[in-house]
Amino acid sequence: MKFRAAGITSLVMGIILATPTVANVSTSALFAPTVRGAQSDESVYFVMTDRFENGDSLNDFGGATEGRYASGYVPDEIGWWHGGDFKGITSRVNYIKDMGFTSIWITPPVKQVIFQGSSASYHGYWGLDFLTVDPHLGTEADFKEMVKAAHNAGLKVIVDVVANHTADVIYYPNYASEYLESYAFPYKSSLGKVFDSKKLAGKTSFPKLSASKSFPYTPQVASINSKIKNPAWLNDLTNYHNRGGNDFTGESITDGDFFGLDDIFTEKPEVVKGWTDVWSYWIKNFDIDGLRIDTFKHVNPEFWQAVIPKVLSVAKQQGKSDFPIFGEVADSDALALSSYVRTKQIPSVLDFAFQKNITNFARFGGSTQQVVALFNADDLYTTPTTNAYQLATFISNHDSGRIGMQLSKAVAVDQPGQLLDRAKLSNALLLLLRGGPVLYYGDEVGMIGATGDKESRQDMFPTLVADWKKERRIGSAPIGDRSSFDQPHELRTQITKLQQIIKENPGLRNGVQQTRYAQQGLFAVTRYAANQEYIVAYNGTDEIKSMTVQTSTKNSTWKILDGECQINSELLISLSARSYCLIKADKKYSSAEAPKIQMKAISETAITGDLLQLAARVPGDDYVEVAFSVRLHGGAWKLVGTSDRRTFKDSGTEGGLHRVFIDSQLYKSGSKIEVIAIAKGASGKISQSKIVKHTIKR
Repeated sequence: MKFRAAGITSLVMGIILATPTVANVSTSALFAPTVRGAQSDESVYFVMTDRFENGDSLNDFGGATEGRYASGYVPDEIGWWHGGDFKGITSRVNYIKDMGFTSIWITPPVKQVIFQGSSASYHGYWGLDFLTVDPHLGTEADFKEMVKAAHNAGLKVIVDVVANHTADVIYYPNYASEYLESYAFPYKSSLGKVFDSKKLAGKTSFPKLSASKSFPYTPQVASINSKIKNPAWLNDLTNYHNRGGNDFTGESITDGDFFGLDDIFTEKPEVVKGWTDVWSYWIKNFDIDGLRIDTFKHVNPEFWQAVIPKVLSVAKQQGKSDFPIFGEVADSDALALSSYVRTKQIPSVLDFAFQKNITNFARFGGSTQQVVALFNADDLYTTPTTNAYQLATFISNHDSGRIGMQLSKAVAVDQPGQLLDRAKLSNALLLLLRGGPVLYYGDEVGMIGATGDKESRQDMFPTLVADWKKERRIGSAPIGDRSSFDQPHELRTQITKLQQIIKENPGLRNGVQQTRYAQQGLFAVTRYAANQEYIVAYNGTDEIKSMTVQTSTKNSTWKILDGECQINSELLISLSARSYCLIKADKKYSSAEAPKIQMKAISETAITGDLLQLAARVPGDDYVEVAFSVRLHGGAWKLVGTSDRRTFKDSGTEGGLHRVFIDSQLYKSGSKIEVIAIAKGASGKISQSKIVKHTIKR
C-alpha cells in the first residue's frame, strides 16, 4: 500500500474500522493522507500465452500424440491450442518493456484438461493441476526463466488464477444440470443435519459432509478421473457445491457450476486453506508478483476476506510488499463494483464501468455526462486503504473483445484515417486517466476481431487461421503470413511515446485527477502531484473544437507534451477532430492559504442504496485532501477515508464536493453518529469542520 505521506499504518477491515481510536484527539491526528494501492502505478500488458509467441515448437502438442482430441493442438482453428509458450514470452520481454509497460499479466499457466466440448483449454481457465504448468506452455523451468527475464527487465509478472471452479470432471445422475435452490434442497451434514452454509462460511464449526448424503445432487466422477486433480483436496467431491448450473441469478451466482465447470465449495475451511496454500506456493516457488482473479464475484465474500490478507502477507514475507491483486467482476455499475472493494477486502477490481463509458466516448464523442458520472462515482471506492486510483482500467479484453471492434462499428469502412484517430484517442484515454491501465496484447498493432471471446484472441506470431490472415486491421494492411512483432505500427509508436512521457511525469499515472470540462463531446481533467499540474483534454467529435480549461496553477506558461492541439495564454485549447492534448505547467503550483471547510448534512442519495454520503465543501481551487472520520456519540473517532478531488456537477451529483460514503447497515437503527472532516491544502496547513450529527433511520 502506497501512502502519499506518513499516516495510516493499521490494517483495515470494512469501511470504517481504522485508527485513531481515542475519543479526543487533536485536529492533525485526525488527518490521514490519501493512499495509492499496488495497481495505481502499474501499466499492465495482458498476454494470452498460447497466442503470443511460439518460442519452442517441441511443446506444441503438450507432450501428447498428434490429433485434435489427444493434444488439442489445431493451430488453424480459433478454439484450440496454437503453440504460444513461456519461451515465446521470454523472447519478447524487451518488446513489452520497450513500450513502457511495468507488468505482464498472463492467462492461467496451470495444467489444463486437454479439451471440453468443442474447444481446447488454450485460455487456461479449465485447470486440473494447480501446482504446475501446462506442458503446452513449457516446463516449470521455462516458466521460472520467463519470470527471471521479466524481473531483469524491471517487469512484474501477474498470474491469472481461478478459485471458483476447476475443469468439468464431476457429473450428476442422468447428467442433470438444473440448479437446485437451497430452500428446497438444503445442505446436510454427514449425520443428516440440515445447515446453512452461508452462516458457517469459513468457521471451524463447518460440519463434515458426505458425498452421498449432503448434496442436492449426488456427485459422480469416472474412476479414471478420481485422482486427476492436484492438490489432492480438489479430488474430494464434498469440496464442491454440487447444486447444478449457474443461471446467473440469486444464490446460483456463487454456488452454481459456471458453464458446467465444477464449482468449488469455497465456504469450507479446508478450501480456504487449500487455495491459500496454492497461491502461496506460486509466490514462493515461482516468484510471481501479483494476481488477477477470474470469476471473482462467483465466490462468497468470506472466502476473500480470509484468503487475500494471507496471500498478501506471504508476498510481503517474500519481499513483495507492492503486490497487485485485482478481481474480475463483470459488471459496469460502479456501485456494484465498488462493493467488492469496500466490503470484501480485495484491493482492486477490473474497472468495467470505465470500459463501458470510455469506450462509448471513444466511439462517438457523445454524452460527456456519462464520463463525468463515471468519475464522480469514484468516491464509492474510497476507504482508509483504497480508492479508485488503484482500479485496473481497460478498454479491451479476451472475453468482451477489442476496442478496435467497437471503434470499427462506429466508423465507415472507407474512413481508415478516422478509425486510426479513434484508436489513438482510445489509447490516450486509457493511459492518461486515473487507474492502473491494462492494455490487451495486439491492440498496439491494430487488431480488431469480428466479435469477442474466441475471435478476439488472435495470434501475434504468424497465424495459420485463414480468417485472421485477411482480417482488417487499424492503421495497417491485413497481416497475411507475417509476424505482428516485425511490423512497425503507429499505435505502438504512440503507446511507447505516451508511456515514456508518463515515466518522466509520474503524476500522470497516479496523481490526483480533477474533472475540469465536459460538454459537447469535449472532456478535460487536470492531473496533479508534487506541486506539478497537467491538463489532459479530449475531443471525441469529428470537428475541430476548442475549450477553455480552469486550472489551479495561475500565471504560468504551459507546454504541450503530446497531441494534435494548440493552446493560448488564456488556456483556450483547440483540438483536432478525434484527438487529445497533454499539457504541462511550466510553473509549480503553490498555496499559502489554509483551506476553509464546511461539512454538509449527512444524506442519502438516489443511486447508493444503504450508503450515506458524507460531503464537505472547500471554497477555492486549491488541491485539498479531506479526511472524514465518524464516531458513535461520545465514542472514538474512526477514519472513513480521504478524498483528494472535487465532484463535477452532473444530473445526479452536486459539483464542488469532497465526498466519502458509509454503510448505514453497519449501525443499528436509531444510532446517533457524528462526522468531522479535516482538510489539508497544498500549503500543508490543516483546518477542521464543525461536527455534523445524524441519526440512523431504517
